[in-house]
Amino acid sequence: MRGTLAGLLALCLSAFPAAHPALANRVTVEVWPDSSPDHVMFCSFALDDGWISMVRVKGVGMPGPGPMRWRASRTEVDAMSASLQAFVAGELGSVDPYASRTPPAPFLSITWMTRLDDRLATGLYLQQGLGLPEPLLDTLASLGIDQPCGLTAKAGE
Repeated sequence: MRGTLAGLLALCLSAFPAAHPALANRVTVEVWPDSSPDHVMFCSFALDDGWISMVRVKGVGMPGPGPMRWRASRTEVDAMSASLQAFVAGELGSVDPYASRTPPAPFLSITWMTRLDDRLATGLYLQQGLGLPEPLLDTLASLGIDQPCGLTAKAGE
């Protein structure tokens, strides 16, 4: 009986189509204005096949007013590409996610992912303070967001 169930399970699993590749070209910003998990803001921006998806979450709650998706303009594609290129080229240095320590609040972290030579390149950027680096400020401005994840922080804080 167990052999039959195992064979049936294997047959069912093989019938599912192969999983789609992970969405490349993603930047997720995590903003910690203070040490309270209730005040943290998460914003995730993904560029895929000419479309931008954005999701915002505050604290440990549910997503904000609603995930948004729209057809990306050339300016938005260029700004998102410039941000990811800054990470890939090392202009915005990534840290080892396993060996690095989280700085005390206020701080922000940025997790990024892009497809490079048919492989996924990923990284983690950590920064004390809430001011975003220039390439990311340009990306947010092109997306119509002038503050990191809706907080009032400005560059250089």
